[in-house]
Amino acid sequence: MSYKNGFLAAAAVTGLLCAVLPASANARPSHPPKGAHGGSSLWSAQGGPDMLEGISLTKQQRKKIDAILSDAHDQDQTDSIRNDMGKLHEQIQDQLTTPGPINKDQINTLLQQQASLRAQQEARHLDVAERIHDVLTDDQLAQIKARQTKIRDLMEQLREVQHPEPTDASK
Repeated sequence: MSYKNGFLAAAAVTGLLCAVLPASANARPSHPPKGAHGGSSLWSAQGGPDMLEGISLTKQQRKKIDAILSDAHDQDQTDSIRNDMGKLHEQIQDQLTTPGPINKDQINTLLQQQASLRAQQEARHLDVAERIHDVLTDDQLAQIKARQTKIRDLMEQLREVQHPEPTDASK
C-alpha cells in the first residue's frame, strides 16, 4: 500500500470513528466515569468527544451537572418524542412506498409534526446546555470554546483531505 493510499485509509477510518462515536455516546451510563458526562448534543462539537471531558470540575460542579443530566435523562425516558418521531418517519415511508399517487398534503402534515417534535427536543437540549453553562466558570467556558475551535479546525482539515478541491488541468 502506498503512502498516499495508507493516509487516505487512515483518514477514512478516522471519519468512520467520528460518525460512530456520537451514536455510542448517546447511551448514557447510569454512572459516567469521572470527568465524562453525557447529555445534550449542544455540548459536543461535530460529533466529537464530550466537551466537559478534560475540564477540571469541582465536586460541587460535578454534583450539579450530574443532577442536571440525570434529570434530562429521566425526562427523555418518560416522554414519547423519540417514539413519536419514529412513528411519523414510518408513516412518511409508508406514504412514499405505497403504490399510486403520493399524498403530498399528508406528507407535508407529517413533516410539520416532525419539525414540531424536533423543535421541542432542541428546546429541551438548549435548556440542559444553559443549566450546565450556568454551573461553569468563565475559565472553564473559555477552555471548552478553545477545544471546540480546535476540533472544528481539525474536522475542516480532515474534510479537505477527504474531499480535495479539483486541480485545474488547463494551467
